[in-house]
Amino acid sequence: MKVIVCGAGIAGLALTSRLATLGHEVVVLERSPGPRRQGYMMDFFGPGYDAADAMGVLPAIREAAYPIEEATLVDQRGRRRAGLPYHQVRDAVGGRLCSLMRPDLERVLRDSLPDSVDLRFGAALTGIDDDGDRVTATLHDGTRLEAELLVGADGIHSTVRRLVFGGESEFLRYLGFHSAAFVFDAPGIRDACAGRFVLTDTVGRQMGFYALRDGAVAAFAVHRTDDPALPDDIRGSIAEEYRGLGWVVPQALELCPPSDEIYYDQVAQIEMPRWSSGRVTLLGDACYAVSLLAGQGASLAIAGAYVLASHLHDAPSIPEALAGYERQWRPMVLEKQESGRAAARWFLPESALALQVRRTVLRFADLPVVNRFIGRLIAGKTTALTAAAAAGDDRARRRLTPIVRAAFRAPIWLYDHGLGWLLGRRFVCLTHTGRRSGRRYRTVLEVVGHRGSEYFVVAGFGRKADWYRNVTADPDVRFAVGRHDFTGHVRLPDDDEAAAIIADYEHRNRWVTPVVRAALSWLLGWRYDGSPEARARMVDELPVVALSAA
Repeated sequence: MKVIVCGAGIAGLALTSRLATLGHEVVVLERSPGPRRQGYMMDFFGPGYDAADAMGVLPAIREAAYPIEEATLVDQRGRRRAGLPYHQVRDAVGGRLCSLMRPDLERVLRDSLPDSVDLRFGAALTGIDDDGDRVTATLHDGTRLEAELLVGADGIHSTVRRLVFGGESEFLRYLGFHSAAFVFDAPGIRDACAGRFVLTDTVGRQMGFYALRDGAVAAFAVHRTDDPALPDDIRGSIAEEYRGLGWVVPQALELCPPSDEIYYDQVAQIEMPRWSSGRVTLLGDACYAVSLLAGQGASLAIAGAYVLASHLHDAPSIPEALAGYERQWRPMVLEKQESGRAAARWFLPESALALQVRRTVLRFADLPVVNRFIGRLIAGKTTALTAAAAAGDDRARRRLTPIVRAAFRAPIWLYDHGLGWLLGRRFVCLTHTGRRSGRRYRTVLEVVGHRGSEYFVVAGFGRKADWYRNVTADPDVRFAVGRHDFTGHVRLPDDDEAAAIIADYEHRNRWVTPVVRAALSWLLGWRYDGSPEARARMVDELPVVALSAA
């Protein structure tokens, strides 16, 4: 398959790396004349961390990272008022976090590209023609490129989105902030910030500083404004907006580089009812920007790219791949966007009272309850499903503890020793054939329903579970229930039938409803409340399978 990727940022490079590694032909179009130097320091964690691990680029990312000990709030004289030790954030995500500059992450991804990739800088897109079978991209110089799929990974101000889906104003949700980032040389400021992210403890506007390993300092700035319009004179606007903050800010403003060397943009989110149209789809900030203050834009970009690449590689057709990508990834994005809006309110207080509340919370950050609250607020939820979605395989299952894995395999031991009848009709031992190896495997599954000669089970680890993929590839199976062995085949109930089966299962187990819903919530990675809407979403993510005896 040939794919055109528009945008050589984090999302586009991650998708290109993965697709090319899987053997697909990829052309990358980037309108900038070369790799962008502008950017900011960011914390990298969450599903993208798992995806980067699966892609093999995590060691290089960690090598490019900076050791950060604390996020420190200081007054106008540089005196520490409060701080958040970074080990708390790392602990909240199981140690899987690192801090690095955005250009460094792009460099790592760019270096991971196979030689087969056609990466073109200075290639601005001006037109897209989708005839249903092929898609053609027209560039500013008149060049026309054809492919089976075009992916817009060109950021929050996406050209692909504008050309195919509509104007930016239809999808952009402005959050009431502007942000800026730039790099400058100042040995004194660098020494004062070594090992820390130092922020001014101020209302409505804030500047922060990191020390870089090349002797420079990275500055980050954010302020509240009701006007989403960007200033014509970026450097002058920054100097005017942030003067008076004290400490080292006046010196940093004097050393601020020219406007074309500054990252400056709105803090906003992109909300779209659909991410694909025909043979064009969107990825990353182009369709689901969570905002700079949400802290997981890069993570979602890489994880989303991995998920999209997996669907494109595995699905029988491009429309099915794009539908599967959106179905799997949209719930994660919506959750992170909601978390991002909450984090924005906490990150930059809008009143002196809110500032004092934040300061007080951070002073008690070592208390367990406060620690968990802060970690959850910053990191969001990390679930088994998140890991599985990011890695596109059974990573969640492989992360189960040895004790839990042994418990899952205990029923097979009973069947091996002729004691399967002890489990009654509550479990089925399924024998299935490996779709690649041709080997025979066995999996014990809970029976959630029984009707005539059919037994219903659920793919608890989703459509990527090995046994589910095996039986959908070869529906002829053997299975044992209690004392009886059957030769039969697999049938996949439609959504309405599957939802009815789960509803009946919940009704029959109503005396342990909290346990049932807690187990389903753990498998799904989101709170399952038993409502019709939640049940419909559940059977879409964890499909019901009917084992029919011949």
